[in-house]
Amino acid sequence: MTETTPAGHETDDGFLPDFCSASVILNVVIIAEMFAFMATLITRRISLNIVEDLLLISLFVQWVAITSVAALCHTRRYLNRLPRLRAVGMAYALLLLITLVVSEAAIWLLYGFGRIATARPDWYAYFHIQNFTVSILVNALALRYLLAKHELRQRTLSEARAKIQALQSRIRPHFVFNSLNIIASLTRNEPARAEAAIEDMADLFRMMLSEDEQLVPVKKEIDVAKKYLALETLRLDQRLHVDWDIGTLPRKASVPVLTLQPLLENAVRHGIEALPTCGTIGVKLWEEDGKIRIRVENPYPTKSKVRADSPSRSLDNIRQRLQSHYGDTAQLDAAGNDGRFSVTATIPMRGGNV
Repeated sequence: MTETTPAGHETDDGFLPDFCSASVILNVVIIAEMFAFMATLITRRISLNIVEDLLLISLFVQWVAITSVAALCHTRRYLNRLPRLRAVGMAYALLLLITLVVSEAAIWLLYGFGRIATARPDWYAYFHIQNFTVSILVNALALRYLLAKHELRQRTLSEARAKIQALQSRIRPHFVFNSLNIIASLTRNEPARAEAAIEDMADLFRMMLSEDEQLVPVKKEIDVAKKYLALETLRLDQRLHVDWDIGTLPRKASVPVLTLQPLLENAVRHGIEALPTCGTIGVKLWEEDGKIRIRVENPYPTKSKVRADSPSRSLDNIRQRLQSHYGDTAQLDAAGNDGRFSVTATIPMRGGNV
């Protein structure tokens, strides 16, 4: 899915990572230094001092590596928009060209600092051929690794999308059946309210069925939840009360579609419906430490029989969907105490994986 992308990631379809990020630059520098150390051990001596050899080789390798990273950082957007084969070819040619240019510049620097007597030493051709050959092999391996990593990521995302769609299909029938039951109960005695309920349900289904993105703005998710609660209020009448506490949330904050509504459905089915009297569902949304937190709390009869679709089973679907989107960075915690049951969802404030 390329639905919503995090800031700084203009496309999820390109195989080149963000070479402008500090983590990528650090990894390249570390790998380049390891390569320089190995090259120092296996190549012929440049001077009589192995430490000086290591410094010279490290300087050259890091020069090539950092220049390559800088070039890919500035050309990544363009390359990622090209067809895959053409992008790989252009990136490969660019990296080889950088090796040739840096090799020539290194010789001129050695000549300028008096390390060599002439700008065309007898090992001039060997130096270029050696560096170019190593560059061919190393860059080919690096690009192949990036391609394989990208293909694996795309395959993982496709599997995650399929899993999310399957989990959503297991959630929606509950909502459909509940809505139809509500309307059926109102049809004979309160046709006007039944008509209003049908309109609300039509608006809900129109949004749900036309939603192509896996992620939706928090405000939109709240609107869906309120429409669902309006339908449930018609069915449960005075037995259901809702206490909303919506804190300040970033405008661009988004959550997986149908995150809040199933939490509320769980609270209604396993809390309010099981009570002999009325009950209040508490809903709180807020931002904390760069994450969106959603808490749904409801009364829970401690002595009631456990239903076949217990809260733990109902919440498993939501937990799996969050993990499919965000991995281990998202959490869904549930706790019951003194007749109150609460569920807290912690969602990173970013686009997600799918």
